[in-house]
Amino acid sequence: MDSLIHWLNSTALNKFIMSEPWLWPSLEIFHFFGLCLLLGSLIVSDLRMLGFARSVPMRHIETFMTLAVIGFSINLITGILFLIGDPDRYFPNIAFRIKMVLILIAGLNVGYYVWRLRSQILRGLEVVEQTGGTRLVASLSLVLWTCIIILGRIIPYVEY
Repeated sequence: MDSLIHWLNSTALNKFIMSEPWLWPSLEIFHFFGLCLLLGSLIVSDLRMLGFARSVPMRHIETFMTLAVIGFSINLITGILFLIGDPDRYFPNIAFRIKMVLILIAGLNVGYYVWRLRSQILRGLEVVEQTGGTRLVASLSLVLWTCIIILGRIIPYVEY
């Protein structure tokens, strides 16, 4: 890991990220915006799958999932730039490592949603919200992303 950190610290992109005073705050703004898109969309989708806001048709969840993917993509790009810009802070940090594991689990949760539930929702099947799998996916999503956000906020306060 030390060699990866050393290599990232020696890249031109690292030097650019760390030398431009406007860039890190700009990345933070975009990361926060992506998080708002991601979490806001997931909250609406997950709560609907849990049976709240029944007046919203289940097939509209797909629109929110598209926004969530856009938000995640923004966070992925800015997150990679954070890693390249300050690998000494992130790679050894236990909060960061746990956060990455939870993001992987959240990705598997989304994979299950796409593989097992999405087709039913796209067909407009309102009964899908009654299945245990749907409630589990939605509940797990809410818990995982809450933990991911908390861990992200903890990163600056954890040494290693």
